[in-house]
Amino acid sequence: MGVLLLCILLSVGALGAMLAAPLLTMHVFDGVLQSRNGDTLLALGVAYALIVLLGGGLRYLRSALVSAATSAAGRRLQFQALGASVKGALAGDRTRGLAALRDAGEVQRLFGGAVASDLLDLMMVPAATWLLFVLHPYYGWLAIAGCVALGALGALADLTTRDLVRAASHQQARTVAALSGRLRSRDVVDGLGMLPAILRRWRPEAEQAIELGDAAHRRARAIQEIATFVSLTLQMAMICVGIWLVTYHRASPGSILASTMLAGMAASPVSRIVATWRDWSYGVVAWRRLSAFIRATDTPAPSPSPTPPVPGLQVEHLSLRTPDGLRTLVQDLDVTLAPGEVVGIRGPNGVGKSSLLRAILGIARPEAGCVRLDGEATDALPGRDGLTHRPSPIGYLPQGAQLLEGSVLDNIRRFSETAAEDAVVAAREVGAHDLIGRLTEGYATAAGHSAGLSGGQKQMVALARAFFGSPAMIVLDEPEAGLDAHLVGELRAAVARRRESGTIVLLVTHDPDSWHGIVTTWIDLSADGAWRLDTNAKGTSL
Repeated sequence: MGVLLLCILLSVGALGAMLAAPLLTMHVFDGVLQSRNGDTLLALGVAYALIVLLGGGLRYLRSALVSAATSAAGRRLQFQALGASVKGALAGDRTRGLAALRDAGEVQRLFGGAVASDLLDLMMVPAATWLLFVLHPYYGWLAIAGCVALGALGALADLTTRDLVRAASHQQARTVAALSGRLRSRDVVDGLGMLPAILRRWRPEAEQAIELGDAAHRRARAIQEIATFVSLTLQMAMICVGIWLVTYHRASPGSILASTMLAGMAASPVSRIVATWRDWSYGVVAWRRLSAFIRATDTPAPSPSPTPPVPGLQVEHLSLRTPDGLRTLVQDLDVTLAPGEVVGIRGPNGVGKSSLLRAILGIARPEAGCVRLDGEATDALPGRDGLTHRPSPIGYLPQGAQLLEGSVLDNIRRFSETAAEDAVVAAREVGAHDLIGRLTEGYATAAGHSAGLSGGQKQMVALARAFFGSPAMIVLDEPEAGLDAHLVGELRAAVARRRESGTIVLLVTHDPDSWHGIVTTWIDLSADGAWRLDTNAKGTSL
């Protein structure tokens, strides 16, 4: 608000300087040219120059302030869009995440250009119109008619192109997503020579999006040409009305120049806004879509926790459906796990085991119910808002390891500034230390998607990341994937040790028999959403 108030004050100062210019011009024309007084002309000329310099300086300061404010707002918006994009990608919606980043750029272009200054310059319209009424009511009414006509053209541009802009934007996002999806499996596309066929199928969709955008631009350009004609007509009308008023001694000759200048000042902000139709239309559509996406991916308000907090994990009446809402995965799951319990989740493929883990973690939103870890809702744990730096109390191994771009050390310690020794402790615990030591650069080895690590190496690094620190709960989704018998044994021993230390461990496995003696409880899922708790499997220490 402070920045906005300062911008308004600077605009008022610049406005006063600009409005003084036509009044001085009228005084020179009506007075000095009649008296031919050179000293007065010189004084007025110096005053005119000072006023113009003052107005220019104030406008420069305002422009710098507006630029800094919009740049800061743009960075915040990009940060919000990036956070929402990451959350969307984690929820399995990468396409909308990429679209959100493009929308943020579109909105930043809207306010990063001259749009903000044009909005502030709209104050010129009532001020210049008032002065025109002072000169003569005919001038004032003519200026109002011209500004109304320009405003109507702007509204017409929006009404006639809004649907086209929305359709073009939607079609463009859809075609980009379709092409990205088809080219994601590069080996298949390259190996089978499908690229020409894919591009041939994609081209009509892309051309449709381009044609929709071009149609909107053609309509807008036509309206802009009409707006230019209206502006010129307004100036000519001012001159004609001024001549008529001077002829019948109802206004001074200098008022012709002053009214023409003031009419141009009144119409200029409206004309510029009409001329920037493209930024307005695409920016508004992008803003609405981006706002909806950010709201959809926002971290929900923390659920009220019981007092005092109950230790362990409470899954309260959790119901979960597929993303399309057509099938129930879990119906009314209600379990309480004490610290030190190791719980396995069993069921046929596609029954929703991984989805249940993600719902318990707070990544996927359930249809009903809530999950609390030591009294704190898991959907509001530290780090979910991108701002809280308190370590998360959960360790997680997703399917496919999902290492991030960075070193092995960065991944294990979750890109925190924690001492490297703590990462080594986690690696030793799961049996990954010796494996990492044999890498080219040890813990400094790159571990991202294109780093070249094998599946087993990635899995061990991801396991060390899950065990890093002292999490109250560790969630493992098919932890044995890509591991040999020796490493599976190391993993089972690490889980058993964590069980003894009071850590809750949840795991999905396709080999339940190998976890006999470690898993204390099994949750069996059925295809119809039913579940059964098997507490007969009592774990024993290794």
